[in-house]
Amino acid sequence: MTALLALASSLLWGTGDFLGGRASRTWHVFTVLFWSQLAALVLMWLAVGIGVSTGWLEFSWHAVGYGMLGGFAGVIALAAFYRALATGPMAVVPPIAASGVVLPVLVGLATGAAPSVWALVGLGLAIVGVILAAAGTGDPATSTGATRISPTTLMLSLVAAVGFALIFVALDVAAGDSARTAVLATAGVRLGSFSTLLVAIALVRIDPTRGVSVPDAARFAFIGILDTGANLLFAVAAAVGALEVAAVLGSLYPAVTSGLAHVVLGERLGRIQLVGVACALVGIVVLAAT
Repeated sequence: MTALLALASSLLWGTGDFLGGRASRTWHVFTVLFWSQLAALVLMWLAVGIGVSTGWLEFSWHAVGYGMLGGFAGVIALAAFYRALATGPMAVVPPIAASGVVLPVLVGLATGAAPSVWALVGLGLAIVGVILAAAGTGDPATSTGATRISPTTLMLSLVAAVGFALIFVALDVAAGDSARTAVLATAGVRLGSFSTLLVAIALVRIDPTRGVSVPDAARFAFIGILDTGANLLFAVAAAVGALEVAAVLGSLYPAVTSGLAHVVLGERLGRIQLVGVACALVGIVVLAAT
């Protein structure tokens, strides 16, 4: 069950990221995030209300609070990620963004903890993969099939990597060992992310409703539902089974996004970049399993 839930979360995350990246090429990233996060917020808190009123769910500020902390980091990560997907190749950005699993290893090294041999192997593969994947040719501003990634896009991808790592940790801590608490944790994530997003929108003075038709809003909302569904599935997978199993299979979402970019957008990677993406994905899986 843990494996199936984690794999399903990868599928939803990868699809939602692809759709969010494409939407952000036409719309401001805050507009996409506003409608997607609003839909996710309403959906999750409606589920919490039903769960608490029927007695199926016991409200916990611990779960909601830690979930909100993950949401603060998560919405920043999503904003950076969508912007990176909008300005760079979708086949390259996701593996870089998913490399955030190196963060716990680096923290362990800084605090004196001795990493395992496999952790070092995974760390090395992920770092080499990011470097190779960042190499490419073509101008992404003028060519659909271009694979070059700019320094700005690379930095945005790395910001997303750190944010995604934090939200994974927050979901695991918030959900504990209860699948039901995972619902509260995911609702907390949405509350934290939407609150942070509203502050950001106010600071940049953007009207996220301007020019958005009902079909547009529905498409953006669908992205949020996919992302929230993925968060919930991952939280439940981590709660009912081993976190390392959920982390490994949940970290496969870049393959989905990259695959869709190849099939739908016709993005082509050079041999060096293919090796880099492969190294990054293998390194991510090895790190998540250690």
